[in-house]
Amino acid sequence: MAVPNPLPDPEDGEALGGRNDAVRAHEQSVLDRYAVDMTGTAAEKLAAQLVPVVPDGGQVGRTVTPHVSRVTRARDWTRVWGPAVAGTAVTGAAVAVLPLPGPLSLYVLAIGAFGWWHCAGRPGVVESVQMLAYAVADASSWVRRHVEALAQRRADYKARRTNTNPLKKEK
Repeated sequence: MAVPNPLPDPEDGEALGGRNDAVRAHEQSVLDRYAVDMTGTAAEKLAAQLVPVVPDGGQVGRTVTPHVSRVTRARDWTRVWGPAVAGTAVTGAAVAVLPLPGPLSLYVLAIGAFGWWHCAGRPGVVESVQMLAYAVADASSWVRRHVEALAQRRADYKARRTNTNPLKKEK
């Protein structure tokens, strides 16, 4: 049974404390009355120096912040696919090290495949084929991107190598 949240959520537009407009107007009128008394005092100068501070973690926070999303993605991937990877490692070690007969090694491999299927969310046949197609497409685009980057590096290297004196003008 779910327990309802007894406090309103400020992000839903509800103010904590349940103050209505009349109470807020009264508080503002009191503050305005004291604002006149504060004009030109040392307290006003101190209040003007107060600026909101947004904690950014200092140098460490500024260094770590760009890497947080990558770490979060790795953590999420590990949480979802980690059991399947660990199961595959154990399965591979068992098949490679232990003298298992053919049917038993096939059974151990099937347990490893079950781990991947289970971590994938136990998809049906159609979803499995779609997921496999998407994985192949993603892997092929990754390979293509890296091959193109390597080809570009090779072309740049070849251009530097053949053009020994870039300051020499062609006639």
